[in-house]
Amino acid sequence: MFACKSSAAQIKPSQQNTYRDDSRAYGRVSPREWAANKQLQYLKDPLHIAEYVKKTLAKDRFDDALLVTRKASRDTKVTVSWNYLIDYQMQEGRLHAGIKLYNEMKKREQYPNAQTYTIIFNGCAISPHPKLAVSEAIRIYNNMLANDRLKPNTIHLNALLKVCANAEDIESLFTIAQTANDGIRAPNNLTYTIILNGLQRKVNKRQHGRAEEVDSPQLAKDKAKTVQRAKAIWEEVIAKWRAGAIIIDEELVCAMGWILLLGDWHDADAVEGLLEQTMMIPKEGKTKISGGTKKQASDSSENSTDTVPTIAVENTKTMAPGAPAYSHALPGRNSLSLILTALQKTGKTARAQRYWDIFTKQHGVVPDANNWHRMLMTLNRGKNSYQSFICLQEMPAELVIAKNFRTAMNTCLRDNLNRASFTHATRIVQLMPNKLKTPDPITLRNYIRVCNATKRLMTGISKKKKLGAPLKAFVTQLATAIKTVWGPYAALEKLYGSDGPESNMKRELIALARKMIAASDIVVSNKLLPLDVETDIALRRNNLNRSVVRHFEEMKAIDPNFVVEEEVEDDEDVEDEGDHKMPPGGAPGRANKTLDGASKGKTATTGSQ
Repeated sequence: MFACKSSAAQIKPSQQNTYRDDSRAYGRVSPREWAANKQLQYLKDPLHIAEYVKKTLAKDRFDDALLVTRKASRDTKVTVSWNYLIDYQMQEGRLHAGIKLYNEMKKREQYPNAQTYTIIFNGCAISPHPKLAVSEAIRIYNNMLANDRLKPNTIHLNALLKVCANAEDIESLFTIAQTANDGIRAPNNLTYTIILNGLQRKVNKRQHGRAEEVDSPQLAKDKAKTVQRAKAIWEEVIAKWRAGAIIIDEELVCAMGWILLLGDWHDADAVEGLLEQTMMIPKEGKTKISGGTKKQASDSSENSTDTVPTIAVENTKTMAPGAPAYSHALPGRNSLSLILTALQKTGKTARAQRYWDIFTKQHGVVPDANNWHRMLMTLNRGKNSYQSFICLQEMPAELVIAKNFRTAMNTCLRDNLNRASFTHATRIVQLMPNKLKTPDPITLRNYIRVCNATKRLMTGISKKKKLGAPLKAFVTQLATAIKTVWGPYAALEKLYGSDGPESNMKRELIALARKMIAASDIVVSNKLLPLDVETDIALRRNNLNRSVVRHFEEMKAIDPNFVVEEEVEDDEDVEDEGDHKMPPGGAPGRANKTLDGASKGKTATTGSQ
């Protein structure tokens, strides 16, 4: 019995010492280190460690993931875990922290792999410090070139080119491009796409900058230089494409096409030839291109006089598994926007519908919102009010925004020599409730301008004395416009009529009301319509006038220096006005125009009636 007690007494202190040792060990390390040690007791495989690091980083517990990786690096190759850590810092925009991890990784004899460098270069491409990113990325890339252990490949080349392109460092871009070879750094379609996009980005950013930069002769020279550089690159692309060294996709074609649009008329006109060359979309009047032999391609290129020659690609070779099914680029939304923009610039807008049908019907391209608006802009250049209405009618309602209606109405405004333009404009306004949740006051105001702009077609109307049937036709047209606009105006009044005078929508509403008042004055003062029609218009005119006067009184209460400007007659010669936004009604120091000088001085200046 005593022996048993003695034995038990010997075991118990031993267990206590063990727990005490654990307690002391716990006291020498932080809870985080203790947790990391516990994790590594169960994570022996590098794959499992990498999975744990990835999940930990997803919870934004970077310090925990870093500690586990450092401890595991003592006796295990955990390169993937280090890659996750570097990528996390790069995605957070911490360039220095990512490079520091890369250097620490090497010091711990964790050798970077190809994916490590890809992560670093991609991180540099999205860095908020582009110039610093370029210098760091080029330094690492040059070290790779000098190191025999791991040479940079095409993926690394493309990633570094993207870093230079995003930083708009064109000289470094071409310097790195010269390191390409015919081996593991052979350029592919993405290589040329990045280079062309980098060229375009450099010039395009300045093109949409300050006005003095946009109009500068230096920018024009830079555009011409960019186009010439791109053409030289494109010759290399075509040579490699013919040799079967690279493929051509829509992204590459469009990268070249958008640069051509930076050039002159002839460069923009070459976009049609570019699509014919790379996508087998024939120009107007030509038969569809089919694949042929190299001899046929040579004959075709010799006989062609186009800026960009047609290429027929041999399709008799046996294709390797996984090779592209098509030898040419497939049309898509980007190329559809490209050709529509080119037609808009060259003025060959009559071809727009043909290309639209080829893309949407023959190639199954589903247009997006940008494609639809590009089509409307092209029709605007061609002053085709009917096709603008048809385009807007066919456009899916979920893609329609107010800008589309403004463009279509502006087309009717430009098409004022067409007797049917007012009819098309009326149909556009009638289409608005089915396409927009809220009517657009700018479109409605321009609709009344369309009514006034077409009065020149009514022969026999004198600006001093409007008599006879032509005048009655014009007044009837004004009455139709007022009736058409009244419903959308009432909807806007219900939504924004109670807004304060500084509300932009309230000001647009008042500007529309002033247009309607001016049109109503012409109808009522000429007394050419049935009495009931004139009475109804007069009542509506008075309601509108009360709203306008109330708005101006509120404006004067806010700004004692507020002055109501008199409205002047609309210009009959209408040109494209960009986004078509007119000055809001009642803005201090800004004049709003009416339809006719007959109403000058009468609109919203005589008080409520």
